[in-house]
Amino acid sequence: MKLYIKRDISADGGGFEVYDGLGAMKYSVSLLTERQKQQLIIRQVSGKAVAEIYNKAIFVRYFTVRCSTGFYILMPNLRPCFSFRIYGSTYRFAGDLSSGRFSLYDVDKSPVMTQKKCWTRYGNGYELEIYNEEQEHFSLSCAICADLFITAAEEDMVLTG
Repeated sequence: MKLYIKRDISADGGGFEVYDGLGAMKYSVSLLTERQKQQLIIRQVSGKAVAEIYNKAIFVRYFTVRCSTGFYILMPNLRPCFSFRIYGSTYRFAGDLSSGRFSLYDVDKSPVMTQKKCWTRYGNGYELEIYNEEQEHFSLSCAICADLFITAAEEDMVLTG
């Protein structure tokens, strides 16, 4: 199954919009910011909340995800290529988060999801290929966490010259 994620850059936005392969909106993601933390709620078009993400920055920026399949903590691995360690799951990242191209694999190396940057009729965004439909909400949460991580890293960059 394919999903397309686009940041909502409207005046009151700051969240995300998620479309299915046919171009119909499938999820909306609202963002609430308070001091050093953010809360994102992933909702179906009907308004039902299916997942929550808490983005906190204490010593490092980390994410907690709560969805129908469980509770997870995504902690960044700061190596030559950025990825997350996922506590609460046997899944592992492959690829480079900072470039927006990565995959999520189970311990038996079966693919769960793949993300890449793309241009859609809705603008610049990401394409998600989800192989394990039971993990759709968690996969979507991981993709949103990756985008937030990339955006925070870009905002923290100091240009020298």
